[in-house]
Amino acid sequence: MNDLDTETSAELRAVRTKGIYNPESRDYDKTVVVFEGSRVSEVRDDVPNDVPLVADHDGVAIPGLVDAHSHATIRPWEGDQIGQLGAHRTTATVKAVNNLRTDLEAGTTTMRLMAEEGYLDVRLAEAEQSGEIESPRLLPSGIHLTPTDGHGMVHSATDGVEEIRRRIRENMREGATHTKFFATGGISSDTGSPGQSQYSREEIQMIVDETHRHEKHVATHAHGGAGARMAIEEGVDTIEHANLFGDEEIDMLEGSDQYVVGNFAIGSHPRGIETGDADNPAIMAKLRESRVKSADAWQQILETDVNIAIGTDSMHGYMYYEAGKIVELGATTERALNAATLDAARAIDREDEVGSVTPGKRGDLVLLDDDPTADISALENPAGVFKDGVRVA
Repeated sequence: MNDLDTETSAELRAVRTKGIYNPESRDYDKTVVVFEGSRVSEVRDDVPNDVPLVADHDGVAIPGLVDAHSHATIRPWEGDQIGQLGAHRTTATVKAVNNLRTDLEAGTTTMRLMAEEGYLDVRLAEAEQSGEIESPRLLPSGIHLTPTDGHGMVHSATDGVEEIRRRIRENMREGATHTKFFATGGISSDTGSPGQSQYSREEIQMIVDETHRHEKHVATHAHGGAGARMAIEEGVDTIEHANLFGDEEIDMLEGSDQYVVGNFAIGSHPRGIETGDADNPAIMAKLRESRVKSADAWQQILETDVNIAIGTDSMHGYMYYEAGKIVELGATTERALNAATLDAARAIDREDEVGSVTPGKRGDLVLLDDDPTADISALENPAGVFKDGVRVA
């Protein structure tokens, strides 16, 4: 990569590559992107006269990555994820700032956060918007919803329809962009099984209805079973994980507008739960079972036209691994790229802002030395990252 001009304060500036990936056509349509302020002005085949060329890259470019599911403060390899969520806010903040910088340098320019205690995710989003921290653009959910003694419970539980209504309203007042709730148990705690339903149908109805009344979307942690099926039936917008899905859940989703969000590194990479919770037999037993069933479930999902997106679930900097994993499970490289860009933007209700290099959208771009449609591992080492038209890595 040759930097021709490191000054990025000019209103108009251009980046030239051998090709810019277009998620709609799944091809490299143009070679030059022109930024105007924080937005994309043009995508074309030549550099306009009098527009400074801030980067001339002898490779390709893709849109900024969109991590559809993460937590700012967690590092799975350190173990006890619930405890990490409940750590002292100063400790948690310092870790979050470092984690988010890692994500940004790895090419993630937009990230949907799936809850923190004490509205830390909202405060981090405010700090990113004001320029106080260098991080992906953050979409916070506020305090997640889980019942007393449910999976994901840290300091806060939410029980019954009226308490659910109040919690969602508080989250929205604080600045949440979506609601996150736990429909089933999970892997990373010894509370509840991944197929166990945590909320009643009436409670799930309230979660969906109240969130949609605020014109926001609903994300649910759901591995499978009755909890997942009720959530799908009641109209949640994204289903996170889906590791225990079978024919019934997949059939319910085919042809719908709902998205399934996959997270693989946390369960299959050695630096994930395997390292962090190696001394917890209950978690290790659930992890072993999940690994087998998740592969089967996602191979079935990828054989259909079910909408998919991917996220790291706190494996900071591992979006390349997530994309590589769904290719391994049967996705084309193009589908994997879209799951990390435009389809992820659609899943998190930000298609108008991010996910493609399109005039009017945010000026987010990742420069790569090699073509990821030929080898998805090209995502692992970005040669440069632009966010809002400015080079940040």
